[in-house]
Amino acid sequence: MISDSPSVSASSAIPPGIVRMKSLVRANTLYQNIIGKVHRQRSSDSNSFLSSNQSFRFQERSGQIASLENLMSFGLGSGPYGEPIRHIVCANQSTRIRAQRRCAEQGLISCPRCRLVKYCSERCQKQHWPRHSSTCAHPYLEESWQPGWVMQDRPPSFASSSATYSPSASIFPAFDNMNLDQNEFGELAVTDKDFKICFAACADIRDLIETVNNLPSNYSGTFDVLLNNPDPIITNRNLIILYALLNPEPSIDEAAELAIHLMYSAVLSAPCAAFLQRSLDDIYRSTQSDGENGIDFSSFRVGLNTRGRGKIYSFQTIAGVKPPLEVFTSTTYSLNTALQDRARILGALENVDSWDRFLSRLRPSHRMAFQRFRETGVLAPFSVDTNRFTHPNRLMFSSQGQWLFRADILNPFQGWDSTSVQLSRAKYSMVDSADIFGCLFFHLKSQFHRFASQVKDLHINFVLTQFDSRILAKGIMDGVIPIFEGGCFDRIDTRDMMDEIGIGECLREWGPLLNCENPHASLLMHSRAWHDQRPYALARCNSHAVLTLFMRKCFEIPSLSIKLKDVFVQGLRSPALLRLIESLDAFYDHDHFFHDFLSTENTDSIAAALDLQLRPQHRIHPRRFGVPLDAHAHSVPDLSRSRFYDLVSLCEVDFSTRFLEFGWRH
Repeated sequence: MISDSPSVSASSAIPPGIVRMKSLVRANTLYQNIIGKVHRQRSSDSNSFLSSNQSFRFQERSGQIASLENLMSFGLGSGPYGEPIRHIVCANQSTRIRAQRRCAEQGLISCPRCRLVKYCSERCQKQHWPRHSSTCAHPYLEESWQPGWVMQDRPPSFASSSATYSPSASIFPAFDNMNLDQNEFGELAVTDKDFKICFAACADIRDLIETVNNLPSNYSGTFDVLLNNPDPIITNRNLIILYALLNPEPSIDEAAELAIHLMYSAVLSAPCAAFLQRSLDDIYRSTQSDGENGIDFSSFRVGLNTRGRGKIYSFQTIAGVKPPLEVFTSTTYSLNTALQDRARILGALENVDSWDRFLSRLRPSHRMAFQRFRETGVLAPFSVDTNRFTHPNRLMFSSQGQWLFRADILNPFQGWDSTSVQLSRAKYSMVDSADIFGCLFFHLKSQFHRFASQVKDLHINFVLTQFDSRILAKGIMDGVIPIFEGGCFDRIDTRDMMDEIGIGECLREWGPLLNCENPHASLLMHSRAWHDQRPYALARCNSHAVLTLFMRKCFEIPSLSIKLKDVFVQGLRSPALLRLIESLDAFYDHDHFFHDFLSTENTDSIAAALDLQLRPQHRIHPRRFGVPLDAHAHSVPDLSRSRFYDLVSLCEVDFSTRFLEFGWRH
């Protein structure tokens, strides 16, 4: 429902946004009636063919929804009145004085110092200066800013492990798991071919979104997706976000912004919090068997409609559903309790220096943007007023209001290609590159919008489970899930499962589930721990490699040797030296050590026994970050300065991570 707008005095002019939204409240009833009738009609006709008259009436009602969708509002947007944001709004909208009119014009003039906010006119810029001046004077915007340990002349809290630095987050930019142009559609674009893919250890829905968004718009086959994670909190969080995004009732614009906040914002607006509760009711109220596909489990199971012909299914154990349901529906804590615990974790002594370490790699404006995201807990353009975000996002806190995430993953850029994020600003007028979270907001919105549109136009089914990978693999082979039986998958992504159970076990469990009739079927893996028993394999842990790299760089860039002298004076307290250590593996060839690891694991013989082989040339994801897809062994990243900043500073990728692709030998 639409949220209440701020009250105004009788003598004040009523903002046009309020007038427009109040006029739509009456029409909203009509909209809901039409929505309900169409979904009931679709549900009742799901098991039978429509007559020509019924089909015509169904299309007519769907057309009514499409036309009304642009007018109705659930208040799920990020704007001051709950409307979706389509451009950067004048920053003179942030006010606690309810009687003061908020400016709703488009921002045109950038603040000349920070470039983080825009104004429609010099008048608004002057009016907003008393509130904005503290931002412009923040130390983070100074080029000369230094981390706390440098200013206090003390060793950083992580000094004991600095020489063996390793990115702590296992998140990396999303990628298309199909890459059809390089595989099935490379020879002949057969757009009616059915596909089945499996995300065996799905941490979130980013790769799913990237994959679906790259399906051709004229694709006419059926696309079935299995998303599994043994952690019930993760599985059910994915289920809720997916349902909220694909629920046919809100407009796609609103649903896209809602999904952004459910995934990344610690705080929600009142309408978003209410819609989250409504989604929980829809999902967990329906525990009866869905007989459409003959599914009969003695556990939690649900089938939910989407915007298109496909459905969202979830098969879980009753015991597995209870803990997340208790977490997501808890009302025992307040917003202040939740934010205090979040602040406690982020402000812990062991995290403060790590945060400064991260900020030291960023441009001044980006430092300030990250600080605002950290303070507000809301992913939005810098100028967006977050005062209307007044409810905790219960997908991110325990039933007692405890923050469920680690401090070192408070960076949403880890999950997306930062270069693409910044290029997206060209598609949306008036987004400055300094407002990096504004760029990300509009990039995510466009990705989620396309994903929902693809699901609406194509035939895509989703199945979410929360089983141990070994149990799930055996269950699929035994036909426990009718949609996926035996060797049926065209793609299987096991993520870093090989680091937990071994590469051989991964191959034995999931290799037989590949579709033997598809010569392009692929089993995907990646490893961050392959070097655990070979620390010398990494440049940052190999003194000889470090010296060689430094000498080569100094030879290539003579001025660098002068700068390095100043850097080495501070030792490991120097942020510049820490950045050098962290980035060494971007320029180091690990292939000899990695192939030794694969040989020790008997990879080739185990794969051959399953009629599989390790692909010498990849077709889905490059063998390591920073190299092209067709790169051969011993290829080293060749990065421009801007690309290096995107990967190292913003995405924080681990250049020692290695990706594997297995395909059929014949």
